[in-house]
Amino acid sequence: MTARHARDTVSSMTDIIDKADPAVRAGIARRFAEAIPHNAAIGLVLEDAATDTVRMRLGYQQAFLGNVEAGLWHTGIAFTAADSACGLAVFLALPGLEAIATLDLRMDHLRPALAGADLVIEATCHHVTERMAFVNADLHQDDPARCVARATATFTRTGKSVLA
Repeated sequence: MTARHARDTVSSMTDIIDKADPAVRAGIARRFAEAIPHNAAIGLVLEDAATDTVRMRLGYQQAFLGNVEAGLWHTGIAFTAADSACGLAVFLALPGLEAIATLDLRMDHLRPALAGADLVIEATCHHVTERMAFVNADLHQDDPARCVARATATFTRTGKSVLA
């Protein structure tokens, strides 16, 4: 869908968008993920956005290692991926197509992310107010029971349409 078609389809933030419809969620999520250039640059891929939990995957690259000798991912790349996944979870939780911005993101690193394995980010927006949205994310390497990190983020709602 082009930006013009999106503007014609949804003229304002107050228009009703059925974000409960999996096809609508998938289309919005795909466009959101593609609209952020660094997502493509680092290879961050949307896997699922059909439910309240957004799942993204960052494929392993040697360039992501912070400690090459030990084979450990750099924590900064995990932070970047978590920010994108959290932002998408918030965007999908809002009723319209409202622009958002990260206000705060905290990450607790529980164990090192190891070389050779992808990083999976699962983010869920758990509370939305008139001006803010709150989200949690778990980062793991294909075993959700063994998180490498947990993120908590706050996003500000701008009150402006992304189509403006």
